[in-house]
Amino acid sequence: MKPNWTLRQVLAILRGIALMLVLFWALILLQLVPALVHGGLSGVRDHIARVAIAGVPQEHWDIAVTRMYVALGVTLVFGCVLFLVQRYLGRKLASHSGASDRT
Repeated sequence: MKPNWTLRQVLAILRGIALMLVLFWALILLQLVPALVHGGLSGVRDHIARVAIAGVPQEHWDIAVTRMYVALGVTLVFGCVLFLVQRYLGRKLASHSGASDRT
């Protein structure tokens, strides 16, 4: 077993999670394209609000919209962090494999 086996497994798991997150955002953006074309940014905002309040009692609409924006923001930040961690682990693996090839 190679010494970098665990690091490779962690990188594979992170890439899998990142792929799922990218697919999630692709579906969200695909859903927002018609709203962007027809109404611009205000149309996108209205569409997100309509999705957030679907099935929610009227007294909780403000909270639902706020939580929708928080959830979208958290997933975006999480995706950026995953990207940075993957780059770091990939470079670390590349430097280790390059050093072991030289010996």
